[in-house]
Amino acid sequence: MSLDGFITGPNDGPENGLGNGGQVLHEWTSERRTDDDNLLLFEEPLQTLGSCVLGRRTFDIAESAWGDNPPFGPGPVFVLTHRAHEPLSRGATTFVFVTDGIESALKQAQEAAGDKNVSLMGADISQQYLKAELVDEMEIHVANVLLGAGRPLFANLDKQIKLERLRVIPTP
Repeated sequence: MSLDGFITGPNDGPENGLGNGGQVLHEWTSERRTDDDNLLLFEEPLQTLGSCVLGRRTFDIAESAWGDNPPFGPGPVFVLTHRAHEPLSRGATTFVFVTDGIESALKQAQEAAGDKNVSLMGADISQQYLKAELVDEMEIHVANVLLGAGRPLFANLDKQIKLERLRVIPTP
């Protein structure tokens, strides 16, 4: 996420996944990253990730970029959608399409995850779960850039949500 709260630049879509200028949000993943950064930011989360919930828009935009090895590991990914679709396997990941709401997707994701974490992906999905007070903890990677426009992570919440900082991992 940019410092001003955007997870993509403007005009994001299937042919422009991170939007205009949004690639800067992911530059930190390859620039001056240390072994400790790799462990804390990439390896540790994958070891604790049991499943994921994301929106159909995020799936449609990112599916081709993910290719045959999506970044979710072996846990299932539950895609909230209004359009039914048969489960889809890509590498070790199975995408399960859920049409009966956020509570159903969360319940399925929690059952699949067991004692591991359920991750949310996408602005609209995150906003829906935050509004419904179904989020226990958030981990946000903040890039040191102001995008000025794009898809905001915390728009449309319509209420104040007080957060408690659990940890900060500084990186170069």
